[in-house]
Amino acid sequence: MSLVNITLIIYIIASIAYIVREIWRSAGTKWVSLGFLILAFCFNLTMVATRSIEAGHPPFSNLYESLVFYACCTAFIYIIFEFTYNFRVVGALASVLAMLILFYATLQDDTIRPIMPALKSNWMLIHVVTYMLGYAAFGISFVTSIIYLVVKPFVRKGEAVQAEREILPRNFDKLSYKIVAFGFPFLTLGMITGAVWAKKAWGDYWSWDPKETWSLITWLAYLVYLHTPLVLPKMNINKSKASVILSIWLLVAFGIVNFTFMGLSYLPSAADSEHIYGSK
Repeated sequence: MSLVNITLIIYIIASIAYIVREIWRSAGTKWVSLGFLILAFCFNLTMVATRSIEAGHPPFSNLYESLVFYACCTAFIYIIFEFTYNFRVVGALASVLAMLILFYATLQDDTIRPIMPALKSNWMLIHVVTYMLGYAAFGISFVTSIIYLVVKPFVRKGEAVQAEREILPRNFDKLSYKIVAFGFPFLTLGMITGAVWAKKAWGDYWSWDPKETWSLITWLAYLVYLHTPLVLPKMNINKSKASVILSIWLLVAFGIVNFTFMGLSYLPSAADSEHIYGSK
């Protein structure tokens, strides 16, 4: 069995273990589920390291390599937050998200090819790593937003409030904000290092290339999200509705992330872009 298939299976087992953990609520199931996810992360990281050795360069030169690393970052970021917050059932969906990203990678061309001169730069390593860490954090916030939006409609008053607390930890609606606040600096650093890399590779910090334009749109989407909680109270929107609005915003923003990362390569206007290297 190949390394990628083993990794996919362990991600699935981790997801199941998190569901069992939510049902049984025992200390043992907590460490079993986390242990499986850490194991999956280690196998995923081994894939990244192996590919780097085989290719002779950081494994970010095409979509296959980028997705494998993206899945690895998603697991890594979740594990960090697992030790910080009471995530509980979030781990199941986070494991599924990492598994789906890795599965999508298996559908791509994994052929190792020589990289273009512009990619032979240390700035590529810094740029891609920071961007992927930011994207991974946004992926986890996407998961927490889905869970909040699914559970919230079933909560009314009285006993239903207690039912919500059984599923969602206290202040769960604020958790997505903390995760985005963690990932946003990585996204910002990714844009800055990308501009420096572009200057060295193509002679300009910014050329309004489709990839650059949508990267800016992604950055603005999360910037607006981070400032929206300051605006909504002034519009007489109560806390409950504000949390729903912010959660929906994160679903849209993560859609923009994935379009920027993968969808742009399918646009005719981006066919000649030097930045759409992921699909080449």
